[in-house]
Amino acid sequence: MQNFTVDKLNREEVLRLEEVLREKARPSPLGGLFWIEIPEEILAPVQKKHQKSCGPHYFAVEIGEDFISFEFLVRNLQRIRCDCISEATPAQKVFLLEKAKEIFALAGVEMQKR
Repeated sequence: MQNFTVDKLNREEVLRLEEVLREKARPSPLGGLFWIEIPEEILAPVQKKHQKSCGPHYFAVEIGEDFISFEFLVRNLQRIRCDCISEATPAQKVFLLEKAKEIFALAGVEMQKR
């Protein structure tokens, strides 16, 4: 799984989710893109080793006109290419899914459309 995406959101839902992201995540200089920092205790060994040179490590969250997408790729803000940039570990995926649930709950938006 590369991304977890919820689409078919209405404008009000997108605005509420974006408001929560502004409080709970780090906005990127690019509009519609946010960073969720990964706690040190669930970093992979190479990511822990690279904390000083590359850290902190993040997940990207993109929000658009009618969707929000959580990317399961661990990135850093220091380098574009490095061994510490990799697919999320199982523990990191659980962390991101729990963070997504929290964001949706705080925004009062259902994650699953019926």
